[in-house]
Amino acid sequence: MLPVIAGVEGLELTPRERELFSRLQPAGYILFSRNIADYEITRELTDELRHLTQGPDTPIIAIDQEGGRVVRTAALEVAAPSASALAQTRSEHLIRCAALYNARLLHTLGVNTNFAPVLDIASPHANALPGRCWGKDSQEVISRAGVWNRTLCRQGIQTCGKHFPGMGAAECDPHFDLPLLHGTRDDFLREATIPFTALMPELPSLMVAHLLIPEIDAHLPTSLSPELIQGFLRDQLGYNGIVFTDDLCMGAITHRYTPPESVPMALRAGCDLPLVCHNAVEYLEDIAQAVNSLPSELLEIVEQRIRRFRLHLSTLPPMTFLQWREYLRDTADFCARIPEPPPIAPSSPVQQY
Repeated sequence: MLPVIAGVEGLELTPRERELFSRLQPAGYILFSRNIADYEITRELTDELRHLTQGPDTPIIAIDQEGGRVVRTAALEVAAPSASALAQTRSEHLIRCAALYNARLLHTLGVNTNFAPVLDIASPHANALPGRCWGKDSQEVISRAGVWNRTLCRQGIQTCGKHFPGMGAAECDPHFDLPLLHGTRDDFLREATIPFTALMPELPSLMVAHLLIPEIDAHLPTSLSPELIQGFLRDQLGYNGIVFTDDLCMGAITHRYTPPESVPMALRAGCDLPLVCHNAVEYLEDIAQAVNSLPSELLEIVEQRIRRFRLHLSTLPPMTFLQWREYLRDTADFCARIPEPPPIAPSSPVQQY
């Protein structure tokens, strides 16, 4: 097993992808809008990814399906309310309904993991987060994101709290460059990290942000930092679930490291599954070679955590055509009841993938 989440190029696998995935055995895959044009074709793609995976465990098949501007299913005419729109309703019932619709969609597409909820605290900065946050203080985020998260988990979808240790105060978008934040561990524990620590017992996975926090690690981004991941998240806070990096193909990382360099750095830092979301086939051979040079003891610990996570992944049959048409009507009616805030400017690549 190669401890990586790999992006897929298109609506179906290329011969090169089939050969690489079959031979290198990535632990999982992530889908974007480029992979979704028809729900039956998407299900064929996810079924093939499962078929290529050797052994008894199903692969992680993930997506960013938060709602609002981070929805990968626009081509299917499936929208979902944003976290900020749901938060404005102040209704746990509507949040729960949104999560149920989300889970039903992901099951029919063959997706078993959703990289959500966002647990960052909202701020006015242009940092890719506006519209994606559940509240302006930690308690708002905990109560609203907690309802959404528990509902998805109860429906058999694995979730992922992001972006640890909290990047709401970042003043730039990590898709373009590495945000600089200041604060000690104690500073983060007083506010930004509270939603993560509060919901940690019920979060099967967490995603680490790309940040530079000099008071914690003056040299490495948080997603590649042993001080942040192993020292803070694992040793101090005691988190033993799966840890993903944010996409290592974002400008915050690629301006400094290539994926074959950053993937083993992330694993050494205490991460389990680095994300390589774009042009993965260009890097997988070199990544596999770099990973194979890591200590066997480290890789064994990572593999144990991945296998434990994958034991809980579920696969349900897709909807029938009539069920699908009914689902589209129901979700459209539901979304019409929840007005979205005005469009966010500037835009971020996160909404275009």
